[in-house]
Amino acid sequence: MRLELKPVPELSDDERRALKALSAAVYPAQVTAASPGRHLKWAPPDYGVLVWDETGSLVSYVGLLVRAGSLDDSAVRIGGIGSVKTHPHVEGRGYASAAIRLATAALNDDHRVEFSLLVCRDHLLPFYSRFGWLDFTGRLFVEQPAGRLEFTINRPMVLAGRRPAPRDGTIDLNGAPW
Repeated sequence: MRLELKPVPELSDDERRALKALSAAVYPAQVTAASPGRHLKWAPPDYGVLVWDETGSLVSYVGLLVRAGSLDDSAVRIGGIGSVKTHPHVEGRGYASAAIRLATAALNDDHRVEFSLLVCRDHLLPFYSRFGWLDFTGRLFVEQPAGRLEFTINRPMVLAGRRPAPRDGTIDLNGAPW
C-alpha cells in the first residue's frame, strides 16, 4: 500500500482519471440518483489522500478541507473529512483506515485546526468511532445557492484538534458541506 497526501489542484491527469473511475465504482449512477444529498452543492476537497494498492491501482481516497467557520458564533478553524471512498472489491483491508489516520494527522499537525468534522450515514458511525470521532448532537448549518440551511441529511461527527471536540452547540461551516 502506498499513501499520498496531495493538494487536489496538483493531481495529475492520470490521478484524476483514477479518482473518477474509483468514484464510479463506489457511487454508480443508480446510487447517486437515490442519494438524499444529490440536490445539494458540496464543497470540493482542498487536499486528497490517495491510497494505491500493490498493483498501482487507486483503491481508496479521503478528501480534506480547512474552513473558517464558527462554533456558537465564535470563529474557529475547522478541518473537514469528506469524499471518502474505497473500491467495493477491497473493503475491509485497512485502506480507508490508513487514509483516515493520515488525513486527521494532517489536519491536526499541519493545519492546526480547532477540531474536525465529517458527515456520514448511520451505518458508518462505528467505523469512524474507532478513530476517536464523536457524535455531534447540536445543529450544523451550511450554505447553499438558496441560502443558509440546517444540515440534516447525514450525521455529523467531530474530532478534537487544538481544542476538545464539541459535542453540542451550533456549528456553521460558512460554506457548502463536505
